[in-house]
Formats: sequence, structure tokens, C-alpha cells
Amino acid sequence: MNLLKYDFNLPKDQIANRPKKPRGSSKLLVVEKKTGKITSTTFDKIVDYFSPKDLFIFNNTKVAPLSLILKDDKDKERKILLVEELEKDIWKVLTKRPQPQNFNLSNGLSCKLYKNHEDNNWLIKFNQDSQLFIDKYGMMPIPPYLNREADAADFIDYQTIYAKVPGSIAAPTAGLHFNQSILSKIKEKEIDTKFLTLHVGMGTFIPIKVKEVEKHKMHKEKFFIESDLIKNINDVRSAGGRTLSVGTTTLRALEGSNLYGKKYDQWFETDIFITEGFDFALTDSLLTNFHLPKSTLLVLISSFLGYELTKLSYEFAIKEKFNFYSYGDAMLII
Repeated sequence: MNLLKYDFNLPKDQIANRPKKPRGSSKLLVVEKKTGKITSTTFDKIVDYFSPKDLFIFNNTKVAPLSLILKDDKDKERKILLVEELEKDIWKVLTKRPQPQNFNLSNGLSCKLYKNHEDNNWLIKFNQDSQLFIDKYGMMPIPPYLNREADAADFIDYQTIYAKVPGSIAAPTAGLHFNQSILSKIKEKEIDTKFLTLHVGMGTFIPIKVKEVEKHKMHKEKFFIESDLIKNINDVRSAGGRTLSVGTTTLRALEGSNLYGKKYDQWFETDIFITEGFDFALTDSLLTNFHLPKSTLLVLISSFLGYELTKLSYEFAIKEKFNFYSYGDAMLII
């Protein structure tokens, strides 16, 4: 598949810089796979599309404030994203135009940025417990396309209300729409809810750069699924119910665990790249946001919904002034 197939033009004023307030007041685009029907509603109506037979599955990962802005000895500022702790107080990082650099900070804290010539990754080494640096300098790692620095509001806005297990460098953004009132409505309707964990990694920031989509290489992400959840899914389906994956991260964890030999009850890694023709084994319906052009997530949506219906849905969303990306509106595929 040619990458250009997944390109589209989006007006800049439809890129959400902040989420709609209050939480849960965003628009919801509903797409029916079988009929091709596309309708517009509001997110607080999501419960209306499900019955007590169904099951909502959430990703309870928690975003850590791993974006640091540090000043070196010459007062030059550098923004650094801590991606993965490789060993005690040594982290793999992402930063623009990296070069070796030393940072002598307050209260005896210091660190150095350097290149690992064995694998060409850039690393940062802290002279004390890295958590001290994160607590003092860490901000939420909001996506670069927001074109602003993170602030205090993002500590709340860029975190789901059910986040529990720290480890992500990006939010599972479909979950950002849920507030306590909507979760209560789900419970009142006796719709079951379950959780898994997938820690969103650096792959979420890396665009597809190859012309042939299938040649793109995904980065690995850690996930944990309890075997009881799989039993719940099978029981729901046997009774005529449907599963809802809340977000592409939930879907990737479920389908990755199944594809790689039913990996349950311990931490595993997945680098699954879902493209057209993929056989979905555990996903009946999907809640997601609207994604970037030429992204792995847009390819995933196209694989689940079908290319033509995805194209029509995005055209509808643009025409009806839906907001896109992490802080944008939501899309429900049923």
C-alpha cells in the first residue's frame, strides 16, 4: 500500500490545542460498519449505543511527566523527552538536533546528554535519582503538533480519570473523554467494564517515512492483560454481546496478545503493526480520536473500518468541523 493513500488535508483551526470543557462534552462521530451510516452526536450519548450484554475495555496506563526543559552551563535551553530507563538513572531520550551537553542545575543536580555509538541512541545520565529531576522539572509530554509548551492544566487534561499504572509517554487519548458521570451511566446500564495496561511508547510520535506502508517498523510497547479479561470477552460474545476497545492502544494490546500466542498474566511487548487485511480476533467495536495523516493509527482505523468508509468518515468530520488529534473529538465504530 502506498503511503499517499493515507494523506488528507486538515484545516489548522480543526487541530484542538486544548480539550473541550467540561470533560465529556466533545462531539462523537458514530460509524456503523455494516450499513455505512455516519451520524453526529455528543460524547455523553455513547452509552445509548450499547446494552447490558456489552463490555467496555479501558487502558489504565498513566502518563508520567517525562518532558524536561533544562538549561546548560551557557544558559541554552533544551527540551528532552525521557523515553525509557535503560538502567538506574540512565534514560533513552528524544530531543531535537541533539549534541553532547552538560547540565549543572540547582541543589547539586546535574546530568549529561550523550550518544551511545553502539546503537546511535541518545541518552541522558543523571547524577542522582532520576525521579528527583522528574519531580522538579517534569511536565506532561503533550504532542508536538499542539505547538505549545505543556502547562499545569495538562497535568489534568492529558490524563484519563481512571489512570492507574505509570509508564506512558503519551495518553491513550480516546479515554480522555470519559468523566465520572459517563462512567456512572455505564454502570447504571449494567454494562461491564474491564481494564488492561499498555504503556504508550515513542512509536506514537514517529510517522511513517517509507513509501510502502507495510515496510514501516513499529517500536515495542509493554502491555499486561489478565487471562480473566479474555474469559470475560468470550463470555460476552457467547451471550450475544459486543466488546468495545476504548482506544487504539487497547485494541493493539488485545490483538497483539492474541497474535503472539495468547500472552496473558505477565508483562509482554508488542510491536504489532495493523494494516489492511488484518484478522481482528477480539475487537467488535472501537472508540478512537481522529488521527494524523500518514500515521500508523490512521492505517489501523482503515484496517478496522475499511478504507473507503474511513475516507468518507474523515471527510464528514472535516466538513462538520470536528476537532482532530489528541485533544479533539471522538469517533465510535460499531
